[in-house]
Amino acid sequence: MEMVKLKMGKTYKTFLSFIGLLILIMVGLGVTYLFYDKIIEPESDIEVTGSLSINYIDGKKISVETKKNVNFSITNSGNKVVYYNIGFLKVRGNGTYKIKHEDAIITEGELKSIDEITTDYISIDVGETKVYSIEIENFNSTNLTTTLIIRDYEGKTLTFSDIILENSHPSESSLTKAGSEIATEDEGLIKGYDDIGISYYYRGNVKNNYVSFGEHLWRIVRINGDGTVRLVLDGVTDGLANYYGEDSEDFTYNNSLMKVYLDDWYDLYLKDYSDYIANTKFCNDVSYDDFNKYNSYTRILINKIPTLNCLGSSFSSNIGTLTIDEVILAGANSDESNTQYYLHNENITDSWYTMSGADGNDTTINMFMVDTTGNIKTDIDGSLFRNIRPVINLVKNIEMTGSGTIIDPYKLAN
Repeated sequence: MEMVKLKMGKTYKTFLSFIGLLILIMVGLGVTYLFYDKIIEPESDIEVTGSLSINYIDGKKISVETKKNVNFSITNSGNKVVYYNIGFLKVRGNGTYKIKHEDAIITEGELKSIDEITTDYISIDVGETKVYSIEIENFNSTNLTTTLIIRDYEGKTLTFSDIILENSHPSESSLTKAGSEIATEDEGLIKGYDDIGISYYYRGNVKNNYVSFGEHLWRIVRINGDGTVRLVLDGVTDGLANYYGEDSEDFTYNNSLMKVYLDDWYDLYLKDYSDYIANTKFCNDVSYDDFNKYNSYTRILINKIPTLNCLGSSFSSNIGTLTIDEVILAGANSDESNTQYYLHNENITDSWYTMSGADGNDTTINMFMVDTTGNIKTDIDGSLFRNIRPVINLVKNIEMTGSGTIIDPYKLAN
């Protein structure tokens, strides 16, 4: 009897051991499966493609009932500028989208049942991270569905703005405070914002912003938010001009004598190059308050806050002049002279016009001007003849060669 009990005890213990081993094996297989499943998960929300690291913050697969915001970020971890586009795969439904970067709309359009929609290629600098938000609205009673996709493109031809960014890596802020201090050193390319999006402006004693175009020498002022490149003539035109005359009905640029003069100069020297010149926005600030205090005067001389956003009236043209804000951001100051920033040219022997009003009333206007020492003038009547420095904007996809120096200026690619 004792022998039977002993055998039963050993059998029970063996059974328990088997059960325990089986449980351990099952737990181990479960953990392994979970780990394996994480590794092979094909729809991971973080992807690395080439030099780009893409974080689909709200997921790649999108389903929209009425409205939805989808966020994602892109980081360039490589050692050169990378290009990519933003796309929608297998769109099912009907609606609209707006892709925003830093609150500015970079592109928008219609979403409809189609296999793929993509944006133009966008550049991202070395070490830069861009955060995007897509606002999607659905027009149907059923959910709009699609998959977000980011593709890099190594073989894209560099645009002029791309070349500028590669040759002059932009800084987040200037060394000196624009509006309060002059800039006498080469502060390079500074990141800013205009009405369209991210803009980059040159400041100080810059040495690599020369452009040879239309048989004239120009200086790059900035990359506009739409990717066009703004140039100012390195010198002045051969003749003098005034802003308004006795028969002028108002002080807007479109009704000014300066516009007539610049349009004629364009036809004489630049008409054959019109395919390369953008018809884009200029800012004409001749607004004033109830006390005849011009808003640009208050902004520049009192508050000292220059801006690339147009706070006056904008208009589209293929030629214009600088605003006082652009002059200040380039390195000038209202309190002292500056002969060391790139807008100063010792061959200019008299004051030159900007497109911003400084003082006046209903019958006269003094325009902001810059004198031969780089100082800002507010006491010169706009009816007087002074120098003119034309400004043009080169189209986004223009191809240029050169390094931007005085001995190797940027010029049209052959």
